[in-house]
Amino acid sequence: MKKMGAHIWLVGLVIIILISWSCSKEQLDKTITTPMVEQAKVDKTSDTPGLKKDHTYKIENCGLRYTGIPALDDSCTLTDFAVILFGYINSLVSDPDYQPALTQYYAELNKKYAVHYRGDNYFGKDGEYDQLAKKRWRELNAFWDLKKEITLNAQHTISLDNRETLAAMIESFDPLVRNREEAYAKADALIAYNSSSPNYPENPFFALEAFTLRNGLLVIGDGLLQTLVETGIDEKVAFTAVISHEWWHQVHYEYEDKWNLELENQAARSRYLELEADFAAAYFMAHKRGATFNWKLIEQYFTLSFNVGDCFIQSNQHHGTPEQRYMAAKYGYKLADNSKKKGFILSPEQVHKEFLKLYPVLIAM
Repeated sequence: MKKMGAHIWLVGLVIIILISWSCSKEQLDKTITTPMVEQAKVDKTSDTPGLKKDHTYKIENCGLRYTGIPALDDSCTLTDFAVILFGYINSLVSDPDYQPALTQYYAELNKKYAVHYRGDNYFGKDGEYDQLAKKRWRELNAFWDLKKEITLNAQHTISLDNRETLAAMIESFDPLVRNREEAYAKADALIAYNSSSPNYPENPFFALEAFTLRNGLLVIGDGLLQTLVETGIDEKVAFTAVISHEWWHQVHYEYEDKWNLELENQAARSRYLELEADFAAAYFMAHKRGATFNWKLIEQYFTLSFNVGDCFIQSNQHHGTPEQRYMAAKYGYKLADNSKKKGFILSPEQVHKEFLKLYPVLIAM
């Protein structure tokens, strides 16, 4: 991995701009109707039926997360994940058909659809993760034994290029569209626009989500899985790491009143929750009654997968530095490995207590 130089600031700034359009897990939890805070014109519409050149489309937005450039941890490195992610973003913003308003509109539609969709799901572009998703769902349910049933939803870029699905999104979430007829007209116009671009909506950016909500919903996007696999991470490890990390956030929801975290600010709270999720995910991944991965596979994931956003230590979405996340996973693995012969599973409260002992060591790094 390379030390972060001047070019990583460009990566960070681009990602900050794009991430600022997205809702946090907590914001999606509270409401799906977000305030109208921006108006943006769709410029390339003269030859596109259904979109008028001088019409102003209001775009829903959850509010900017950053008022400036957050402090950057000096130890951060440019990872393979960040390089690939930047490649996607560069492809998007370099596209002659690139439209910031449309990019935001698609990102919001696809996220809200993933939140509200109820029905049959498939995981991966071609359903290649379907059997693994069912297997891990059963294993994690038994492993952590939570009171709430967890529902898995997928997020696909292709949803933004399917007439019926796109029209359903538009009718449900676009406040300017009054009925299905108008939704079809707008969907047809957007699909026509898509046909001229290699990025709308094929770019993995439009399905880069992984989040979980209080209602038991857990969403995994094709774009995130594709990015992880392109770094060289084994497909099964990538999917397992993502689902087991997000599953632990459901544990946080179930035990939040009892554990009652009191931390100095939102950045510290986010770091704490994310590092514990890494710790618990690695525990499940290594356990003989969990995913039974060896350390080499787990290490590969936690070495290659860090997002550049993990380097912004004052961000409200801070996940911990790469070193902290790596060590959290390593200690989670050791906790599972130490009980390998006996094969018993620690309860969520026992895992939490073990993490409490480790946390001061992690934040001192």
